[in-house]
Amino acid sequence: IIVYTFSILTIMKNLGELLAKSWLDKTFLNLDTLNAKDIPSTRKEAFEAQNFFYQSINKKTVGWKIGAVAKEVQEEEGYDGPVPGKIFEDTFLQMNTKIDFNDIPHSNLECEYALKFLKDSKIDNDLEKNLNQIKLFTAIDITSTRYEQTSRDKFNKLVQMYLGIADHGNGGRIIIGSEITDWQKKGLNSIKIKFDINGDKSEPYFTGTKRIHPLKSLKAFIEEFKHQNIQIKANDYLLCGSLIHPYKIKRNDYIKIEYEGLNKFEIKIK
Repeated sequence: IIVYTFSILTIMKNLGELLAKSWLDKTFLNLDTLNAKDIPSTRKEAFEAQNFFYQSINKKTVGWKIGAVAKEVQEEEGYDGPVPGKIFEDTFLQMNTKIDFNDIPHSNLECEYALKFLKDSKIDNDLEKNLNQIKLFTAIDITSTRYEQTSRDKFNKLVQMYLGIADHGNGGRIIIGSEITDWQKKGLNSIKIKFDINGDKSEPYFTGTKRIHPLKSLKAFIEEFKHQNIQIKANDYLLCGSLIHPYKIKRNDYIKIEYEGLNKFEIKIK
């Protein structure tokens, strides 16, 4: 069991603060300019940097996201666990929206489910026992980063994952769709997701072991943080990880997404 004692660690302070400054200033962080000690080499150090990032950026958070939940994905990517991070209130967008490409550098689009918690709760094993206090929504997660890509790509996949955790779980923009009523009774893993990108249609959704049910994401989230004194607040969300092969966003994309039988999204990139 790893316990992240954030309060007594300071080694990752520089990385966390530089990342926050890069997001606020809309600049890019060249990792080649940092000392080796500033680069997280363990999961513990990655969360320490993330914590300093939140302290420095000082924005209101409204929940969490957790990616790479599937063991198959972790093994393919060389990760040692999922990739969690908080989500900021000012990153939420409408279902039909326009996004400035410059605001989402190095971005991928992921279709997800989002759990919404109806009351304050501690992140522990009791959280998954009160499912009547949790709603489910369709969601879009547009991941992004302020690392200069060539400097990040020099590291192995595991260190790149630690850098992603430090960068608030590769946060970017969030879109919450329609509520899925009676979600516990629905075959969520069989819902098709249809894409239309600039007229090119596809169905890029995962099947099999890569397709993660939101309850499995909730379990992974609890396992990650149950030994910390962390609370979920009423109306916080948890984005549950990608249901599709992530799509790399390009300038001037016109993206239409349909969760079959549920709702549709339209996103214009300018």
